[in-house]
Amino acid sequence: MNSVRHSQPESKVFNKKQLKNLSQEELIELVLKTEKEKEEIQARFRGLSTIVINAFHNCKEVALLADKYLIAEDKWMGLAIEQQISHMLESLRVLAENSSSQFQALLGKGSEKIGRAEVDKELKENKGSWVNGSKELIEATRIVDQVVKSLPENTPLAGEFKSIVNEPAASIAALEKKPSLGRQKVNPKVRERTVVPASDKVPHCKGCTEEMVKLSSFVETIRRKTLPKLNNLEALSQRQDVYVCPKCGQAHVRLPVDAEHPVNCARTVGTSMLLELAMGLYSGIPLYRQIKELQQKLCLGHDTVSYNLHDLARFYLHPLALLYESSLKKADVLIADETVFPVLEAQGRGKCAKERMNESKLRKQNYLLALTTAASAPEQIFILKYLPSRSAQAIGSQITSDFQFNTLVTDGYSAYETVLQALGGERKHQSCLIHYRRKLLSALLSSSLLKELHQSALGEKEKLKQMKIRVQQAEPGSCVLICVEALSKLYNLQEAISKEVSQRKQEEYRRRQNSLLTAVDKIMSYQADKICIKTQSGLYKKGVGGGLYSAAFAYYMNLRNEFKVFIDDFKVPADSNLVESRLRPVTVLRKNIWYKQSVEYAVDMCDISSIFKTLELNGIAPVEYLKKYCRSVYGHVLDKAWTEALKDGHDKTKKIGSLDFKHGLEDYDLKPWLPSTYKQLQAES
Repeated sequence: MNSVRHSQPESKVFNKKQLKNLSQEELIELVLKTEKEKEEIQARFRGLSTIVINAFHNCKEVALLADKYLIAEDKWMGLAIEQQISHMLESLRVLAENSSSQFQALLGKGSEKIGRAEVDKELKENKGSWVNGSKELIEATRIVDQVVKSLPENTPLAGEFKSIVNEPAASIAALEKKPSLGRQKVNPKVRERTVVPASDKVPHCKGCTEEMVKLSSFVETIRRKTLPKLNNLEALSQRQDVYVCPKCGQAHVRLPVDAEHPVNCARTVGTSMLLELAMGLYSGIPLYRQIKELQQKLCLGHDTVSYNLHDLARFYLHPLALLYESSLKKADVLIADETVFPVLEAQGRGKCAKERMNESKLRKQNYLLALTTAASAPEQIFILKYLPSRSAQAIGSQITSDFQFNTLVTDGYSAYETVLQALGGERKHQSCLIHYRRKLLSALLSSSLLKELHQSALGEKEKLKQMKIRVQQAEPGSCVLICVEALSKLYNLQEAISKEVSQRKQEEYRRRQNSLLTAVDKIMSYQADKICIKTQSGLYKKGVGGGLYSAAFAYYMNLRNEFKVFIDDFKVPADSNLVESRLRPVTVLRKNIWYKQSVEYAVDMCDISSIFKTLELNGIAPVEYLKKYCRSVYGHVLDKAWTEALKDGHDKTKKIGSLDFKHGLEDYDLKPWLPSTYKQLQAES
């Protein structure tokens, strides 16, 4: 068979003689054409990389699709052949549509297209991390420990090196894994088990011990719950039993115990259903994926559910988020971090008109600010706030003077220092030691030190000899390696403190941590004076040709006084890892939806995340708690609306229109809904 080969026309190749005969205009045209072809090749490469990355997301969709049929196998097999085929084709269409949307993100236009910056960032994040060099790091730590133990006392920094190496806490070298046992014989019975037996118990979450639910059954659960609730909702909208006190005129609407209620009188979707959808959104499932099938089955409008969810967020959840924030303001230790979250309206893009935002307020990038309490706080609170930018002014508009914290823990971003100066007082700032450790590891992995020591051609004596020369000369690489070991031992001691009950032992461990940080400080200062530049303002910057070593030393010197604040207070953490872990559900959602269209809906997302995470941290089932809360708020506002309407001569046979929640909540007591107060009241009842 003759095969037809399709290819792009190749560019003409010129030799030196032909190039000399070309005119100046022809040469310019040739250069421009060559550059254009080069850019096209690079664009195709970036596009191919993005498609490969997105293919992994498609694998997840295929797994969910298969899981769906395994769960509903009995129901599916009971359908007629035509219905089975129709059901399968519809599910495959949904899968294809999701796949095409990912290609649209690459090839589409306007706000849906992924720019070069997003593609480059995605590729960079998939290149791996310092864990790939862990073997070299472990081996280098073992070698440097042997060298330092026999180091002469007159060697520069010998005292600091020995104090770190001789610290009895486990070092990185102790983390070396045992040799693999190789391929083991597989039990043939294991291969026969293709599915989990139905008699097996449902697994529980290792973090919070809650019973886990299969993700593929989420939409099915919502659909199953929705139909009877909508029937109850219709009955409630037609029939409201209103009682009036003959003495004071106070009205009360008796709501049936099992009946659903809307977020507002003018709305048609039940609150319970909306809370289930909010839970899915918090879990990282985009709203459109949850409601797409529901809209077809229940004949809902395109924006009906999103408008109702918006009302739930602004009428019910926002006041509750403000209540949680008022409790957070009383915390002694505040941990803060920010993360990128694009909002198209704030960037002058997307469906929202550009005229809605002032030109001077448009930003290329938007953020979310996460604030939380320390692990030692009696009540755990997590608050998420929308930030138009990452400036000190934007952060300062959220961390205001009514916050009563004594210590702020951050990743060392300079804007927080500006915020603290504006707040005044004697507030302290703890910079994250993990971020400092990342700077050291980046410097190590970019250098040739670890690779040279890990070469198989070098024997043990050669490796020791090379390291001895580096240590005796106080070479930057060896200093960074020893500082990494110091931080590793510091965190081993931190773990021992968290498990220790005796105060005397805790204080002993803290003194040893202080000794390690003192040695690190002397090593950093010694190297900074050699290879960094000190400015007139007293700050340090990277020296000429200093590389990442110089950048790491300058980073430490500019924050050196903020790395040891936790030493004097057991309630203060040494890093900002806690807020980063609590922020993770939002980053999962960002991966699935890429952006928010408007600022208003971004605020809704922040309130939902704040409330669900806070309730989760305090061991409260979010949906059941919020059902009780929403019912209480709705009843209070409805009673107040009827009371005022009857006093104004409203016809009692007619329904009340849309409720004014801002006015209705003015005299509503929110304090019983604080997590600590709620748990106490539940225990007493």
